Amino acid sequence: MTITYANGQTIKAALVVRIENMIRVVLAGSDDVTEFTCIGDAWVTEDCEAVQIEYGWPVRIHAQYTDEDYICPKDLAARLIHMLLNPEEEEESTAPVPSPSLASTAAHMIV
Repeated sequence: MTITYANGQTIKAALVVRIENMIRVVLAGSDDVTEFTCIGDAWVTEDCEAVQIEYGWPVRIHAQYTDEDYICPKDLAARLIHMLLNPEEEEESTAPVPSPSLASTAAHMIV
């Protein structure tokens, strides 16, 4: 992610945690954790300096998901349950386990 301060300075950061209206990041070149708070629609530092936060991934707000997005195909579920209950058995196929339909949306973060 990139943090842009009011004076135009930008710095890369790594997200440590995000909880509701607060994030903690480690800024590039620092060993300390920095905290930012969201007040209304604006992010601010601990000293109330406005910053812009740009995530390194697409952010989807109020995504519309259906039950279908969370349902695992029956054949995959049966195969995984069988593997779980019979760990000593070697799998007949070397084919990779197919991903459920949710995997395609898992890369998107919902805030």
